[in-house]
Amino acid sequence: MVAHHAGLSTEAFVGTMPTAVSELLVFGLLGVDFFFVLSGFIIMYAHFDDERGTTTVKRYAFKRLTRIFPAYWPVGLGLLVLYASLPGLSAGGGREYSWVSSLLLVPANGPPALSVAWTLVHELLFYGIFMLFFVSRRGLVVALLAWAVLILVANQFFSPSGWLRYPLSFLNIEFMLGVGAALLVRSEAVERKGKGAALLGGTMACFALWLMATEIGVWPRLLFALGLALVIVGFAVREQTVVLRWPVSMLILGNASYSIYLVHNPLLSLTQRVAGVLAMSWPIAMLMGVTLSVAAGWAYHRLVEAPALRWFRSHTPLDPKAPTKPLRV
Repeated sequence: MVAHHAGLSTEAFVGTMPTAVSELLVFGLLGVDFFFVLSGFIIMYAHFDDERGTTTVKRYAFKRLTRIFPAYWPVGLGLLVLYASLPGLSAGGGREYSWVSSLLLVPANGPPALSVAWTLVHELLFYGIFMLFFVSRRGLVVALLAWAVLILVANQFFSPSGWLRYPLSFLNIEFMLGVGAALLVRSEAVERKGKGAALLGGTMACFALWLMATEIGVWPRLLFALGLALVIVGFAVREQTVVLRWPVSMLILGNASYSIYLVHNPLLSLTQRVAGVLAMSWPIAMLMGVTLSVAAGWAYHRLVEAPALRWFRSHTPLDPKAPTKPLRV
C-alpha cells in the first residue's frame, strides 16, 4: 500500500515511471482487500468467547473507538485544517472533502480530508454491525447475510454514490469473509484441514491475480479476498498446534501498521515534492519516500498511538481489570 501511494506521488511530483513499474504498483490496491478480510477475522476471533450483555457491548465499543480516534485525529484534523487554509495544496487542485466524515469517520457524500481514511469509515461500519454478536450470534450471521444480499442486489440496479457508496460497497463482503474464516478456525470441522485450506486459498488468490493482469475488477477482487480468507484459516489452524516464529522486523511493522497507514500518504506528498524540486530520479525518490514514511509511522506509533492506547486501557471504567479512581466533585 505504501509503495502504491509512493508511485502515485512520484509520478505526480517527480516524473513518469516505466509502464511496467506503474502497472506492478497498481496491485498495491489489493492491500485494502487484505485489510478488510483480516479485520473481519481478527474482530470475530478476538471476541468469539466474550460474554453477552450490555456491559460487554459498552466495553467493546469503548475499546474500538479509542483504538481508532486518538491516533487518527491529530493527522485527520491536521489535514482538515490545512486543506481549509490552503485549498490549492492538493496535487489535483481544490480537494473535495467532508467535514463530518473527516471528524467522525461516518458515511458522507464527500470523503475524509485524509484520503486513506475512507477505509476507516468502512471499519466503523464493521464495528457497528458486529455489536449484534453480543446480543445474538445467530442474529449477527443473519444480519451479515442480509447485508451481503442487499449489496449484491443493489449493485445490479445502480452504482452506489454519495454516502451510499460505503454501506453498499462490495468491499464489505470481504469483511464478512474474514468473519467466516474466524468461525471456521473456531470450529472442529476444519481443525485438521488447515494445510488444505491454505493451499486452496493460495491457488484461488493466484488465479485472481492472473485475472486481474489486465484489469482489477470487482469479481476477481472478491475471489482474491476469498483466497486470502482461506490462507488466513490455514495459518491460524497451523498456529494452534505449532509455534510460528515471525521475524522481529515483521512484528515491529505489524505493531506500527496503523500509524504507518495514517501518516504515509501526507508524508509521501511532502517527500516527493522535495524530490521533484531536487530533480531526483524516480527510483531514488521512491526509496526515500517509502523509507521516510515507514520510519515516521513507526515513530508516530511509539510517540502517539501506543501511549494513547496505554492511557485509555488503564483508565476505562468499563474494564474490570482497570484501576478505578474516585470521582471529583
